[in-house]
Amino acid sequence: MWEQWNIIMKKRKINILLLFCILNTVCCLAQQPDFLFMSYNVENLFDTIDNPRKNDNEFLPSAERKWNSYRYHKKLRDIAKVIVAAGQDWHNPDVIGLCEVENDTCLKDLIHKTILSNFHYNYIHYDSEDARGIDVALLYNEQTFKPIFHQPLPVVFDDTCRKTRDILYVTGIMTRTNDTIHIFECHFPSRRGGKTESEPYRMAAARVVRNKIDSIYLNCFSPYILVSGDFNDAPTDKSILEGLRVLGIHAATHPFTCQCLYGLEDKNAEGTHKFQGEWEFLDQAMVSYPFFFEYAIQYHVLQNEFLLKKSEKTGESSPYRTYLGPYYKGGISDHLPILVSFKKRDRTQPENQQ
Repeated sequence: MWEQWNIIMKKRKINILLLFCILNTVCCLAQQPDFLFMSYNVENLFDTIDNPRKNDNEFLPSAERKWNSYRYHKKLRDIAKVIVAAGQDWHNPDVIGLCEVENDTCLKDLIHKTILSNFHYNYIHYDSEDARGIDVALLYNEQTFKPIFHQPLPVVFDDTCRKTRDILYVTGIMTRTNDTIHIFECHFPSRRGGKTESEPYRMAAARVVRNKIDSIYLNCFSPYILVSGDFNDAPTDKSILEGLRVLGIHAATHPFTCQCLYGLEDKNAEGTHKFQGEWEFLDQAMVSYPFFFEYAIQYHVLQNEFLLKKSEKTGESSPYRTYLGPYYKGGISDHLPILVSFKKRDRTQPENQQ
């Protein structure tokens, strides 16, 4: 009798455990975002092969940095680890914008020779005129994002001797909501030569993006637009406020600012990049008014422990970078990634019940 009772109780425990697992899974699925976007400056993702058309000499096995196959593949595995770690409730990023990628060889190796090979990522990339050969690129999950159109947007300066990377513009379908999204992945010109002196170059890049956004509004009613990347400027700098016409989220209720972009903020982060001991928000994301109105948006800077390195002298944390000057540090990047989660609002329910 006692044996039968024990068997019955064990079955009940198993059923309760199964029910708990099912409910937990349903809860996680309910909390999943409809679209998860990540942007990451991966700090000089070069292969080890010399490209005679680009100034990639620093990242060769024979160079002072001694960039070799072991270091290259370690960096690929580390970047893949960051992407997987960015996932929310079993939902990996649907689209990942990358800055500082040398070529499509690096992208192929990233999605086929790392843990990312277990997923369904493909990529979009164009070679740019950047002298060092570092471009922007987009990874996307083929099951959750369907590209419709993509093109590079060249940034041309009056000073024709200076070259920079293109802006990558991609239009596609977010399959969970069947909405079209316009994505701009940017890596604005650096501050080389001084922040003030180099500002016109970033303003030129901002105008390219802004002009394209204005043309989208002429041809599309209430477009969903996402602009992200490494802007080499702070949210309060001229290229962001005036060039891109970015406002704070609080301004989105103003009826005359609907064609402006709205900058996303993470108040729990000090920055995404550290220079001379000071944190800066160089990596940013901003959205159009329709996105802000129709979707619940969550934004944050990823600050996982393995992305940071503490100084032995000061005890302060900085992004765990791959190189400091010519010295190999073994880290992933000198920037922190940013993550944007979108969940479409249920307009059939009262606002306070969503």
